[in-house]
Amino acid sequence: GSTGAVTVSGIVGGTTPLTSFTATGNTISTVGVATTGAQSYTGATSSTFSGTYNISGAANAFTVTGPALLGGATTVTTNNGNISFSSTLNNGQTLSLTAGTGAVTITGATGGTTALTSLTASGNTIAVNNVRTTGTQTYTGTTSTTLNGTSYLTAGGTFGVTGPALLGTGATIDTTNSGGTPAGANISFSTTINNAQTLSLVGGTAGAITVSGIVGGTTALTSFTANANTIS
Repeated sequence: GSTGAVTVSGIVGGTTPLTSFTATGNTISTVGVATTGAQSYTGATSSTFSGTYNISGAANAFTVTGPALLGGATTVTTNNGNISFSSTLNNGQTLSLTAGTGAVTITGATGGTTALTSLTASGNTIAVNNVRTTGTQTYTGTTSTTLNGTSYLTAGGTFGVTGPALLGTGATIDTTNSGGTPAGANISFSTTINNAQTLSLVGGTAGAITVSGIVGGTTALTSFTANANTIS
């Protein structure tokens, strides 16, 4: 029910993957799940993840509804299925999301309460909304990576986008953690950046900013600001 807790203390499907896995409760806690079909987690207060979550069947989705917490280093991999988080993501752990030709969508802020150690996301399209990490942020979107939030912060970790980037709103990317780590780190975009929004890049005293594609070539940005040791 919606007020009970779902706790699975061992790995699910480690020997033989389940067909699918669905969990609903006030809180959910798992330490790794393998399925051929979809995985769905609906935790009214939280869903806590740790370990490896794998979906081997083609185009089956991994879906989290409600706030998510990382209890340990977490990896989610689908076979071209979508990966989605409807709300916030928190705790000082690494998170890797690999969707193949599927979409990766994080609707709430990531690391807003407690910064993640790092975030890596790969898919056909990626959409994220405000991300704070102590380490790296890496986004690889074949079609696009959309930055829907206003703030992307690292504390000396690199920030990189591979593939076309889109601005869903005005955004600041700052590898100095708002000045807390003055040296900063590299910020890189492998190709184009578009949409009528403001973009500010802060790479610190030691970081390099590299934008390898045209900025605003399809849709002009509102403004563009870059500050770092080197800019290209």
